[in-house]
Amino acid sequence: MGSALPWNSPLTIGDMFSYFPEFVTRATTRITTIAAIFVLCGTGGYLSARPAQLGDDIFLLDTITLTIPQVDYEPAVYYREGDPYPHVDFQQVDQERIIKKDHTAVLMENRYIRLILLPEMGRVYSFVYKPTGHETLWRNDVVTVGGAANDTGWWLWIGGIEYTLPGDEHGTTWAMPWSWEITEDSSLRKSIRMQVLEPKTGLQESVDVSIVRNKSSFETRIRIANTTNRQVEYAHWINPQWVPGGQNVLTDRTEFIIPTDQILINKQWQENLGPSPQAWHNNPLRFISGWNKMGDLMADGLTGGFYSAYSHDTQEGIVRVFDSDKTPGVDVWTYGYHQARIPMSSKEPGAGYVEMWGGTSRTYPNERQILAPDAFIEWTELMYPYQQTRGLTFADEDVAISFRIVLDAHRVIIGLCPVSDWQESLELLTGSEAGGKPLRRWDVTASPETPFFVTISLDGLTESELNELRLRVGSERNGWKIIEVEKWVPIPNI
Repeated sequence: MGSALPWNSPLTIGDMFSYFPEFVTRATTRITTIAAIFVLCGTGGYLSARPAQLGDDIFLLDTITLTIPQVDYEPAVYYREGDPYPHVDFQQVDQERIIKKDHTAVLMENRYIRLILLPEMGRVYSFVYKPTGHETLWRNDVVTVGGAANDTGWWLWIGGIEYTLPGDEHGTTWAMPWSWEITEDSSLRKSIRMQVLEPKTGLQESVDVSIVRNKSSFETRIRIANTTNRQVEYAHWINPQWVPGGQNVLTDRTEFIIPTDQILINKQWQENLGPSPQAWHNNPLRFISGWNKMGDLMADGLTGGFYSAYSHDTQEGIVRVFDSDKTPGVDVWTYGYHQARIPMSSKEPGAGYVEMWGGTSRTYPNERQILAPDAFIEWTELMYPYQQTRGLTFADEDVAISFRIVLDAHRVIIGLCPVSDWQESLELLTGSEAGGKPLRRWDVTASPETPFFVTISLDGLTESELNELRLRVGSERNGWKIIEVEKWVPIPNI
């Protein structure tokens, strides 16, 4: 990433291009030098910084100022009497007037990841995977506004990850002011807490975001409490806007990986995406190239507590790992493949992003849960990037694993990318009986920057034996997990 800067050197705009290219927006005919500029809070100076190196034992939490270009929409925001929500008069928004807005931001960084939050918005804004140097979250090059079917009537096209209540399209909490505090800044853990009150329901949401040293994941603990004396109906959805591969768009061979047998299509999107239900495994909608138009699909139940987007063009993915009893819903939205009207505010062409929502309700948009007076629901989830696995079959808090069989070639593909330094064993088995018949064993040393990958031929096995393949992962010391083989899904040849 270039030659090293002294730690106390001021970071100039020119340095931003050299050392933090993921924060430099594309030039346009209207905006030729827009960059996201870091400034130390309260000092009036530039952020002292150095380029991130994988060999560094870096582990930090900093409060900074982040300058982001946006359409000058805020003068058009208004409130109605007796209505707690902000609204926008779109007739008063000049999409050609671009300003720069300073945001309070929190930078959290370790050896493998760099995370930036906008805590006053309750939002994760940037998530960089340092082994590849790539951003995983879509961010609009110029922030803008648009209409939405919620109580505010609008939504902010800014990007990142949002945590939404109480239901409907994007909910309302993204538009409310959040309070925040640093809850831990130790040598073992960095954590901040963001909180918001949803005014109509009286639900209070608390989002604790944490990183630990030398892990490529960040942890989120979400708590929703009913502060009223009545029961409340609600749906909480987390909305990560993913673009694995570092190009701020979905690459042509991006796969949407959901552990489900079938999907549901809401009636309003069946003209675009087809009937409901549909089998999922070989479904064209599993790849972005299969989406001719925009729309939503939903998982009809889950067989595992994870989902992912994976770019087969760059061999990079990102996964959310969660408790599927607490958050059983998965809803996937895209604008479609190579659509012409992706709302990048600079009017630069784009291939869009994917919103892979995770919800406390199984389906969207009408299903709700009930929270009793003074009751709360709480859960913890993880998100992390991974690479060089050729897809994903299984993920937990420690490791992402692809285990796929190409039946007609009698070939097995095994890829593994952990969240930290990893020394365990892999045992390839076949047979339905306890233990199974051992075929291969690997003693693996891997890390986020050195994943494990192997393909092997099994010409001596019958099709029945191939279908009964299992992967035993772990050790006697840490325990074992059993992963069943998944049939290879052909990647579109684009």
